Amino acid sequence: SGSDPNADFLFSGSMEVLKEAIDSGKIKNVGEAYTDGWLPANAQKNMEQFLTANDNKVDAVVAANDGTAGGVVAALTAQGLAGTVPVSGQDGDHAALNRIALGTQTVSVWKDARELGKNAAEIASQLADGKKMGDIAGAKDFTTPGGNTVKSLFLTPIAIT
Repeated sequence: SGSDPNADFLFSGSMEVLKEAIDSGKIKNVGEAYTDGWLPANAQKNMEQFLTANDNKVDAVVAANDGTAGGVVAALTAQGLAGTVPVSGQDGDHAALNRIALGTQTVSVWKDARELGKNAAEIASQLADGKKMGDIAGAKDFTTPGGNTVKSLFLTPIAIT
């Protein structure tokens, strides 16, 4: 969703990984769109438009989350392409796990909310005790899409395939 800054973070991260291959011509980006409200139905409409504009020649899809991946898979299914086009998502939701088991979604990136909560509480406690973010073990610089550098602690996501 264009109104959610997380969409920009996810897009920037994806482009950071794919940029070199796109610039070299190894990968051709045939479309990108915000999915209003992160709704699967809107993702399906976006994907239908990409398929139409490219005569169904889409080799892979990087979806922002598993809900939008579900919309993508619905569009691919309508064209008989489900399971032939790799589709990524994130969140590890039940529907995505089923699609992975069926072979219509390739991967879901899961971030354990329990670990996120535990780390957030530990950091908050240390900050409350007067420690600076830069002094917390594992804190690294992160540059936001807006160009601000902030100290961050990165957790390791899990790829579910």
